[in-house]
Amino acid sequence: MSTILARIQKFNANRIPQMVQLKYKFMQEDPFRFFRGTCHLFYEDLVEKINWKDETKAWICGDLHLENFGSYKGDNRVVYFDLNDFDEAILAPISWELVRMLTSIQVAAKVLELKQKKANLICEKFVDTYVEQLESGKALSVERKTAQGLLKDFLKTVANRSDKQLVKERTIRMNGKLILHIDNQKFLPLKDKEKKNILKKINLWYKTYYGKGEVKIHDAAYRIAGTGSIGVKRYVVLKEFTKTGNFHLIDIKESLPSSLSPYVKIEQPKWKNEAERVRTVQNRAEYVTPAWLHNMEIDNVFFIVKELQPLEDKMDLSLCKGNTKKITQILNSMAILAASAALRCSGRQGSSNADELIAFARNTRSWKSKVLNYAEKYGSQVVEDYNAFKKELKNKA
Repeated sequence: MSTILARIQKFNANRIPQMVQLKYKFMQEDPFRFFRGTCHLFYEDLVEKINWKDETKAWICGDLHLENFGSYKGDNRVVYFDLNDFDEAILAPISWELVRMLTSIQVAAKVLELKQKKANLICEKFVDTYVEQLESGKALSVERKTAQGLLKDFLKTVANRSDKQLVKERTIRMNGKLILHIDNQKFLPLKDKEKKNILKKINLWYKTYYGKGEVKIHDAAYRIAGTGSIGVKRYVVLKEFTKTGNFHLIDIKESLPSSLSPYVKIEQPKWKNEAERVRTVQNRAEYVTPAWLHNMEIDNVFFIVKELQPLEDKMDLSLCKGNTKKITQILNSMAILAASAALRCSGRQGSSNADELIAFARNTRSWKSKVLNYAEKYGSQVVEDYNAFKKELKNKA
């Protein structure tokens, strides 16, 4: 049987080698970061060990965990808190989404030093809230006005951030020109040939949306963000609206096939490309999509394009350390949002309709205890795999 390191290396074989090494470095930080970077391991194991029946077909984000929820400004300029990563989005049994999220809670609980009994109670509360929302058949949203507790304070804080401040923090002036600040943490330099090609292609692409001379791309760099996606082609570019002189940062992220693809037996729609899949599911699942969400092609590689926002952030769960009430409040909102996303996508391109999802929610006797038990056991498995991964890397060094 392949070792944990061998399985991880096989999955990452087609990614940028030097970025993969950085990914492995991040994955050694703690079991939760390891969990974020090994979505493929989770589903590879799930299909072998799953012991409950679920005949639903739902559009899931595929990699639902505590840090794949975050804040952003929507097209209507309102700040929302919602699911925010759809790279792995796919049509699959709805319980797969739920058990992935529950496992993330179990792993995070270990990092936050919560006792197992408390972790189990938190997971059960999450399932109950999720089921209640799904059974209602009504999709809800969370924004600053409707948020509660720590989440409300979080959204209030991010709402005060500005685009100008974000650009100021991520750029420097050199020879009178504004360029990206290469800090070798968030932004890494591109080789001259690659940078020149990207600037040229993106400038041409923007002309199709704004016309000649409306937008100018000044600089580009490689962007480091997240964990699971490190190693795919991902760029940040500095864009200027020439009429106003306003600058913005743009995130351009390569879309690869969902890591769930080898394990899902449900027939999938025929997408034009992977970026179309990601963008389509995100548009359906979120109450309001982030401002300026598009997809583009560069040299036969397809990317998701969006503005980097000063309002875009993830909830820092370390603030909840030891405080079960705070954690439960935040997870309550996450459960509502996860169920709401499934309802918004129901009945689309082969997915179960709302009545079928409601029926699943009403039949907890057949799956609830099994899903909760699996998440608890796999949470411990993640810690074991994390330790084995670190040991193998150390021995290989």
